[in-house]
Formats: sequence, structure tokens, C-alpha cells
Amino acid sequence: MDSTSQKHYGMVIDLDKCTGCQACAVACKMENDVDLGVFWERVYRMGPIGQFPDQLEMFYFPNQCMHCESPSCISVCPTKATYQTDDGIVLVDANLCFGCQYCIWACPYEARTLNPNTKTVEKCILCVHRLEQGEQPMCAYTCTTGCRVAGDMNDPDSEISRILAANADRVFRVHPEFGNQPSVVYLLPRKGAETLCKSIGRS
Repeated sequence: MDSTSQKHYGMVIDLDKCTGCQACAVACKMENDVDLGVFWERVYRMGPIGQFPDQLEMFYFPNQCMHCESPSCISVCPTKATYQTDDGIVLVDANLCFGCQYCIWACPYEARTLNPNTKTVEKCILCVHRLEQGEQPMCAYTCTTGCRVAGDMNDPDSEISRILAANADRVFRVHPEFGNQPSVVYLLPRKGAETLCKSIGRS
């Protein structure tokens, strides 16, 4: 998404604020009617790091589709079931997906799931139906600490842009070496846990 005049949706997640309550994961399943055993949102417990007893730390890491600017999942899909909207959201057309799982293997973030009931691949859709109404995705709306904010990353006046600008020294994208350019961006814990964050997904 090169043009700053065009919307580009993304999300920022402040790892200092996430308490691992799993409200986001529950809200996601309820809002999107996600089948039992299928997860579009996961929250990993990371750590502990540091030394016992005074410096021992742990944190939680929410993981979902990163809605990459250059998604590797799209290029491997033989039926073009996985596609990207003009505003940057990566979606799956269930009518075209036949469950080959190439996209699951290509995703470096382990953010996709094969639904055993429908035999099609599913993942976070960033609650595009809510974004289009000017609302936050349900995971962000439900978050008890406000650690998540979604919005237009190309709009310098949007809340997500203001948060990223104010915390530039903490901005972290998972596995930038793959070149996917994730649109889900994290703010690192202030006491530092970049090494653990890098362990998310495939190495």
C-alpha cells in the first residue's frame, strides 16, 4: 500500500498492557462464530525471563493474522482463495478454498487454521465488518486493558498512528527478515523481551 491517501488498516498491540486474560480470544470466537477447536486468535505466555526473585519477568503475546503488506500466503494459494483488499486486509474466500494448506505452511506466524468441519482454512479477518462501520475489531473492543488499537496506518491523525509515533522506540514487527511487512505491530515490554518475541512463529 504505497499511497498515503489510501486506507491501510492495521493494529498495534502494547505488550506492556496485555494481562493474558484471553478476553480477545473469546470475543473473537463469539463475534465471528468460530467453530470449536478452531482459533483465529491465540495468546501465548512468554517467559519467565530475568533472575529470581527480584528481576523475574513474564509477559503475554497475542498472535493472529498479521495482515501483511506482502503476504506469502497469497502467492502460494493455487485457487486465489486468499486475497488482499485495497485497504490491506488479508481474507480467505471459503468458496474457493479446498484445504490444501499451502498457505498455512507459507505463513511464518502460524496464524492460520484448517477447520476440520468445513475443510477450509480460516484466520483473523480483523473484523472488517466492524472496521467498515468505524468500530474497533471485537478483540480490541473487548480488551480489558486497552492494549489493542486498530485503524488506518496511513492516516497520521488516526489513533494507531499517534500511538506508533509516540512509542517509536518500542515498535516491533515479528520476523521482519521474511519481508512480509506485517500490519499488526507490537510495542515491546519496557523491560525488554525482544529475543522471546522473535521466537513467535517459525524461525
